[in-house]
Amino acid sequence: MHDEKYPLISHPNDPQFRLLRQLQSARGREQTNQYLIEGIRHVARAHEARAAFSSLFVEPSKLSNPFGQKLARRIRQAGVPQFRIAPHLYRELTLASEPQGIAAILRKPQTSLDAIGRAHSALWLAVESIDQPGNLGTIIRTAEASGAAGIFVLGQGADPWDPACVRATMGALFSLRLIQCSNREFIQWSRTNHVKIVASSPAGLMTFKAFGGRKPMAILIGSEKVGLSEELLEAADFTVRIPMKGQSDSINAAVAAGVLLFQYADAVR
Repeated sequence: MHDEKYPLISHPNDPQFRLLRQLQSARGREQTNQYLIEGIRHVARAHEARAAFSSLFVEPSKLSNPFGQKLARRIRQAGVPQFRIAPHLYRELTLASEPQGIAAILRKPQTSLDAIGRAHSALWLAVESIDQPGNLGTIIRTAEASGAAGIFVLGQGADPWDPACVRATMGALFSLRLIQCSNREFIQWSRTNHVKIVASSPAGLMTFKAFGGRKPMAILIGSEKVGLSEELLEAADFTVRIPMKGQSDSINAAVAAGVLLFQYADAVR
């Protein structure tokens, strides 16, 4: 790969390594407006989606996959700065059980409410206070698979740029519109664009199958611990429940999102 001609990061005080460590925290990601991705699949999906790369990092002894090597070369040829990272420092950063030797820093995409407007046939997902990164990542992956137009991330604690969340999306993060906003902003957007809000709650008056659904609509999912806030429940046009047939009184938020997304994906427009 002829990586020897690219700068080597070998000391923990190297500015580039300190930046990588900084991006492992929510505060660091917020301060820099950047986030970290790792692995061939994620880097490839980001490249395909024309995500904004700031820099590329490789650990040559781990990057043995021919496709991964070609991928690094293509990104480098596109003008993205590349760095080699020493094996002992790479081990400190990786979350993978079988590291693939490639990572990148990306700039966060900026998607505003004004930019997305309304699509008559659109199905949206909104999640409130999903504070488990793996859970949020699975929800994002499920939303993309169902054909959702985008996902609203509401409330405090939910960080779609957390490395564990990014990893759980399996690359879906790069091909789905993601909007972070307040509950009030989401409610105002839905009213302005005539998007019906369908909340999921055990207290729903009808089952999710009894509700026919009509697009455009936004499915609203809350956290497993506390559910949806009163503000969002009051704003919902409809509230549906997923009946439990066993002894459990609730299901995982990602599972609930999947059930409703695929139920309403082909709803009447």
